[in-house]
Order: sequence, then C-alpha cells, then structure tokens
Amino acid sequence: MISAHCKSILGGVLLAAVLALPVAAPLHADTIESKLDRLGKLKYLKVSDLKAVSSGGLLKIQATFENTDNTTQRLYYRFKWLDKDGFNAWDDEAWKVTELIGYQKQAIQTVAPTPKATDFRIEMQSPEQGLFGGRAIDSKP
Repeated sequence: MISAHCKSILGGVLLAAVLALPVAAPLHADTIESKLDRLGKLKYLKVSDLKAVSSGGLLKIQATFENTDNTTQRLYYRFKWLDKDGFNAWDDEAWKVTELIGYQKQAIQTVAPTPKATDFRIEMQSPEQGLFGGRAIDSKP
C-alpha cells in the first residue's frame, strides 16, 4: 500500500511532468487591428477573434470574421506572410471569397507556407462596402 506521503510526492512529480510538456507557444500579443490591412471601408465586416501559434516550425492562424449587419456581405481576404524583418516571406496569395449572412460569424484557419513566415497580415476588401463605390462589382450603375 502506498503511504499518503508517497502519494503526495508522486502527485508533485506528475504535475511537474505535465507542466514540462512542450506546447505550441502563442506569439507576442499584438492587437487584432495591427494585423489587418483593409482595402476600402468595411463598415459591417470585422475580425472579432484572432489566434496565432507557432507549432512544428510553422505559423498557424485562426481568424473569425463577423458580419455585424442583417444583410449578406461578401468578403474578399488573403494572408500576407512576413519574415522576422517584416519583408514578404512568400508570394501574394490569391484572393479568397466568403459570404456571411446577417450577423454570422465564420472562423477560418490557415498555415504559413514556409517556416520563414514569422508574422502575417490579413488583407480584406468588400465590394458591398466602399472599395467599388459602395456597390457590388457585378452590379450595374
């Protein structure tokens, strides 16, 4: 039978072992705003949550886009990957598009294409909100 003293020591050893396990380290605490490049005015679209970790030598990002209006909004976005000196670490990505219905939140995840990418920016634009004169690209004047 194990004594209470031995159980206490064993519990301490297990706790120390768990705390010593390697975990993905969060990146330095920047504001969400500092990571966004808006192309035009985005009145109803925003990034409401942003997480970034470096794991396995690659930067992993999760961004939550939010539509704060009751109408469907189209969002174009792409990630710009930067090296430790703030220079581009990779070629520009193609634009991705998503539609958010009224008051919808949508989380997207991505992984940096190279270990050289230690930072990022999210470029965002919306044809419904100012970049194209406040009207959709395919609408007629």
